[in-house]
Amino acid sequence: MIHRLFTAGIALLFSLGSPSSYAASPRLDYTLVASYPHIDSVFTQGLELFQGRLYESSGLYGRSRVLSSPFPPDTTIPKDLRGVALPDWFFAEGLTFYRGRLYLLSWREGMLFVLDPHSFTLLEKHRYAGHGWGLCAQKDRLVMSDGSATLQWRDPKTFAALGSLRVRDQNGPVDKLNELECHGPYILANRWKSTEVFIISAHSGMVIARLDLSALVPPGLHEEAVLNGIAYDANDGSWLVTGKLWPNIHRIRFTLPKLSPVEASPEQH
Repeated sequence: MIHRLFTAGIALLFSLGSPSSYAASPRLDYTLVASYPHIDSVFTQGLELFQGRLYESSGLYGRSRVLSSPFPPDTTIPKDLRGVALPDWFFAEGLTFYRGRLYLLSWREGMLFVLDPHSFTLLEKHRYAGHGWGLCAQKDRLVMSDGSATLQWRDPKTFAALGSLRVRDQNGPVDKLNELECHGPYILANRWKSTEVFIISAHSGMVIARLDLSALVPPGLHEEAVLNGIAYDANDGSWLVTGKLWPNIHRIRFTLPKLSPVEASPEQH
């Protein structure tokens, strides 16, 4: 059942040298393990696995919602689809889990919602300035994208800004960073209207590798039906990827590149 959600009334800077001094980040090979049906009316903004269920945020004004269902899907039992719909004036964006609670961004409304993932009860809300695009949890911080080349560190308790991380590759800043997935010292990011996933060092902001997923893009879809959505499955070390309005979610497997001692050093606040 879809419930209605009602709402009540340290900078991180690195001197990295000139872009031309960096080698091109390598493209990683991946293996397609499996594909699963995906609700093709979902305008995917965020994707997360939590306690055997897949959580997904869907955008657009008047249609924004968060959906939850068992994953992998079991076609032998009735579909257990749960969720929450946002008021028409909110555009749902990225989501993540932190200490068992679901954090959901809005696009231009400057509002973060903290939800109970089982009942979808609103637990907290926090305001922020600017756009919200993607969100992930990295140790004791949240990482937010806003469509630029700069990622923001955020306090999970207050959502106050703690610092920022400029993302760049050998050609300079990498903008349009969208959906995020944090994984140890890595941040994986979709780039809006790109078929690539960027693997970023959470320490330096350098793009250290990328995944070209163009072979997974369904043909003949709307121009806004872009790659967007990546989630790590700790059960087997694989990854789930999908896109806005896509008919499938794909499970892929790849090996993250080793970080240099500098890249692997503890993150600085």
